[in-house]
Amino acid sequence: MPSQGHTKLDAQHFLGYMRAFNAADYPAQHAYYADDVELVLPDPAIPTLKGSSAIVDHYKPIHASADETVIPIIVLSDRGRLFLEMESYFHYKEEVQKAVHDYHVYAGDVVRIHCCAIYELNDDGKMKCITCHLFSPELLGQVDIKDKIRESESRADADLRLYNY
Repeated sequence: MPSQGHTKLDAQHFLGYMRAFNAADYPAQHAYYADDVELVLPDPAIPTLKGSSAIVDHYKPIHASADETVIPIIVLSDRGRLFLEMESYFHYKEEVQKAVHDYHVYAGDVVRIHCCAIYELNDDGKMKCITCHLFSPELLGQVDIKDKIRESESRADADLRLYNY
């Protein structure tokens, strides 16, 4: 259990992390990570990613074929942990036989992933363990990505809206 001395990462500072993630700005994103960060994804075929370089190695091929946009719906911070409910959109730039959650997608297809993540923070307020839990994946096909982001943001707290389309 985290000690009470953990530095708090509040929702507004967390949005800086979300902006960096959505821009695939790995140096800015990884500045939020502890040196020994671990990422647990809700896919049994993907082992726990240990360290910043393992996380980059996982995401670079995904981001080469798709633009990923994470929409925060709920962000809660307490006792050295942060909880995020999110909807992530993968807008594919090319055909991929085994895209996220093993979907076969074509250029222009969109996959939405509804999930949550628990971020455990170290004493410096850096993310040391990120554990994601899947609610539902959905292949949306050829849709207007801005409409889908607008729809997701309509369910988010107003101060969490990154795009306001």
